[in-house]
Amino acid sequence: MTPTPTPTRASSTPVGPVVALAFAAGAVALFSVSDAIGPLDPDTEYLFVGTWLLGWVFLFWASLVGGASAVALLRRAVTRQPVSPSGAALLGATLALIAVLVWTHPLWGSGSGSAA
Repeated sequence: MTPTPTPTRASSTPVGPVVALAFAAGAVALFSVSDAIGPLDPDTEYLFVGTWLLGWVFLFWASLVGGASAVALLRRAVTRQPVSPSGAALLGATLALIAVLVWTHPLWGSGSGSAA
C-alpha cells in the first residue's frame, strides 16, 4: 500500500519574502543612520562609512533573496501550483522598497556617500 502524497498548501507565507523584506528594512535603517551622520564630520566618518557599507550589504542580500523568491513564485505560477497571496504581496513590497533604495542611494554619483 503506497501512501498518497499530501497536497501542498499556499496559505502560509513563504520565508523568502519575509527574509528579503527584513534585509531591505535593515538597509533602510542603516541608510537613514548614515544620512543622519553625514560624511563631512571627521570625528564620525568611520560611523558614516560603516553604516553606509553595511546598508549596501543588506541591500545586496535583500536583492538576492528577493530575486530568488521572485523566481520561485514565478515557477509556482507557471506550473499552476498554489501561490501564497501574502507572499506575493510581501515580495512586491520588498521589490518596490529595493527599487526606491537603489534610486535614492545610487552606488555612484550624487548620494553615493561622496562629499561632493
